Amino acid sequence: MVRWSSDKGWVERGAGESPDSAGLPMLSQVTSAEQRWADREEDITAVSGDPSEVGQVFARRWADRVNAGAHLQNIAASYPRIPHRIDGELLRYAARFGLLTHKDDQIDEQDRYDIRGGFWREIDSRTRTTREPAS
Repeated sequence: MVRWSSDKGWVERGAGESPDSAGLPMLSQVTSAEQRWADREEDITAVSGDPSEVGQVFARRWADRVNAGAHLQNIAASYPRIPHRIDGELLRYAARFGLLTHKDDQIDEQDRYDIRGGFWREIDSRTRTTREPAS
């Protein structure tokens, strides 16, 4: 881990993360208590739990709550890797929908792929990015 100073204090980041990616706010940092309550209500009533949908919902909330312009471009530039802290938060969010396997409390590999795919579809729709489908 590399430690560097930002205007918000000391931040730890993995060796592979750029300072731009490491400085992206997490959803939990930009969500008020009222929004958290509303999110839980929406999760219960409107989100089906489909892995792709879960990724899209998370990305929509994140993009709606951050300074979209600069942050969206920074996260889009990190494709195909979601910055580590945000990816961890995304997978923890997905786990609330029962997407954990019972064997070792890990999300199934295909579900992780679909969750992240949903995340990128939402980010791409906001940045008007077109990606070639994986073969």
